[in-house]
Amino acid sequence: MYKNILVGFDGSAGSKEALDHAIRLAKQLGSRLTALWVKGSLPHFPETIDEVQTEESAAASFFKKLSKEIHNLSVQYSIELKIEHLSGHAAKTIIDYAKKINADLIVLGSVGHHSGILSGFLGHTADRVSENSPCSVLIIRSAK
Repeated sequence: MYKNILVGFDGSAGSKEALDHAIRLAKQLGSRLTALWVKGSLPHFPETIDEVQTEESAAASFFKKLSKEIHNLSVQYSIELKIEHLSGHAAKTIIDYAKKINADLIVLGSVGHHSGILSGFLGHTADRVSENSPCSVLIIRSAK
């Protein structure tokens, strides 16, 4: 059925639920599983070089935290779970990466880190990915 699953993972509660579903599905189907974190682009006109370096350092630290979480889950569930990180527009980057690795399923949480006022609706990234994906998309609603 699904041989190559891509899950969007940003450490948010919604992405953790999506990752949990993706792990269980991949384990059941014997699928390859990749978690992808997309770091937003830096401001076009940073105030100083230090601002850029601080942002890069924070991103590296955050990715290290996500990687550790992914590693612990892969051990807990006895599954090979690859983690990648890219920079760019989240939805476009997820779609492009899904094409690159020939994913046949993308799993996303309904709302990620940037939920805000409209948290009851489908998140912007999940909405854009589901509209433009080259493959099936499974959107996991948060248990409230």
